[in-house]
Amino acid sequence: MSRRFAFIQAADIADYSLMMAQDESATIALVHELRDRLLEPVVERHEGEVLKRMGDGWIIAYPSVAASVLAALEIQNGLAEHPKTRLRIGIHMGDIVRDEADLYGAGLNIACRLQTEAPPGGVLISADVYNQLSEKQCQGFSDAGTFKLKNIPRPFQCFQWRPEKLFAGRRSDEVPMIGVEKLVAAPTTEENAAAAEDLHEQIVHGLSRRTGIKVRDMSVGSSEKTTYTLRGRFRASGSRARVNLSLILRDDASTVWADVFEGDATDLFSFCDDVSAQVDAKLRLFVNSLDNNRIGEIPDENLSISELRTRAAGLFYECTIPDLERCISVMDRARRLNPKDGMSLSMWAIGVVMRYKLRFEAIEGDKLAELIAAHDLAVELMPQSDFVFFTRCLFRSITERDPEKVMSDAKRCYDLSPNYPQAHIGLGYAYILAEDFEKAVKAMSKGTELRNDPYWAYRRLHMAVAQFCGEDFEGTISTLKEMMDLKPSVRGFRKLLILALKALGRDAEAQTEDQAASLLDDGENFFVQEPTVPDSHLWLREALAPGSGSLFENMK
Repeated sequence: MSRRFAFIQAADIADYSLMMAQDESATIALVHELRDRLLEPVVERHEGEVLKRMGDGWIIAYPSVAASVLAALEIQNGLAEHPKTRLRIGIHMGDIVRDEADLYGAGLNIACRLQTEAPPGGVLISADVYNQLSEKQCQGFSDAGTFKLKNIPRPFQCFQWRPEKLFAGRRSDEVPMIGVEKLVAAPTTEENAAAAEDLHEQIVHGLSRRTGIKVRDMSVGSSEKTTYTLRGRFRASGSRARVNLSLILRDDASTVWADVFEGDATDLFSFCDDVSAQVDAKLRLFVNSLDNNRIGEIPDENLSISELRTRAAGLFYECTIPDLERCISVMDRARRLNPKDGMSLSMWAIGVVMRYKLRFEAIEGDKLAELIAAHDLAVELMPQSDFVFFTRCLFRSITERDPEKVMSDAKRCYDLSPNYPQAHIGLGYAYILAEDFEKAVKAMSKGTELRNDPYWAYRRLHMAVAQFCGEDFEGTISTLKEMMDLKPSVRGFRKLLILALKALGRDAEAQTEDQAASLLDDGENFFVQEPTVPDSHLWLREALAPGSGSLFENMK
């Protein structure tokens, strides 16, 4: 057994399995060409040693940090214009232990994890490697943010590089940084100052949990230049308090986001907890859009797994059927790059489930089995993710329809993130299936408090369904009219309104609404998807389905 320190490079061919399935002979020929004409000659020139070949991958050791990085860049530049082949390269450093059977070492494991996260055609290096490069050698690398690598206890800050030829337009892959300034308290009493400090710390903590951005607490001092500055003012007077927050772009001092939060300040710390929850939820949506803009001009085939997830999230929030279908395609590519990436599995699965819900079509057979496996594996891989539990909760609410299983996932989602709107939506699904409609409406109402959520109308429909099932027809009408003010062209909203009016015996109004509905498209609509309903109201799915026609005439 031998041990030595080295800079470790892990490389693999992106989409290798797909290429082999499409043309095995041609793929093997490409691997030989890559190995013999480019990769291994470059490794040798930089004094590297190929420690292991794995068909579609290599593990290589270098004596210096410069050699490991320069060799990687030379290899990727050499492949930049290749029509079919893209490598992913990850670099870390550490001891390599070798015996007659295999290679071992924490540094080796981390290099392999970084390779999985690297963009096709690019290089991803750890901060440990980056910090040993000269200023000139760092050129072209951008901060890729912090990664939570599988089976690695601590998060890793990483830097990535792509050849210029792989950019479709201007370079835009730098992760934005938000600097959170200390909140100004007024009047400057000891109690107000303590509450403002508590709120500041909660905001920093909430933002730090988001991927796609970096966060700096400016109250403790920082010399780093931030992309955005979050500043605010905390005011308390008597039993009321107000917090004003603004997110400012440093380059031109423009305000890109602002909001005001007011409430009862009898218990100041309780008020701060509530404001912190609202800020976290609202900035979660804004951060998603920031992260998507960062990689907007890079083609799908050149994106890393984390960047593909970012693109899919951006498409998801467009709330259109074509964008949903593209989202599914993007996540399908992420699954191919890493079949055990829990977030990609969960995002792909919820996209597919929503596509079925749009058609009001049952999920059956092989597709049902595939989705069950995807959701279960995502939960196993990411037991601390609120999102993966919500997606399985949604899936179970329309397939198994078991209130206890749906509630189990919803509660786990809520326990992980009590302020996550979808956690309350999930609880609402469970209460609907259990026919506890009063609790369902309360949960759905809590889950739809954010009016700037692009999914607000879609989720609010579930609240109207809960009200209808609980025979609160006046409440159903009120909720639907609020939704129709924002989305007047959605025929499905009017269908449920007609049913509620008929239930109250208001036939003339129902007929008027039916005539208005007849002028609207009766096809699939993103905001009307198969609802979660109890057994007693399964008929409601058929009534709301696209193509169901005139409800007023059918009810006659």
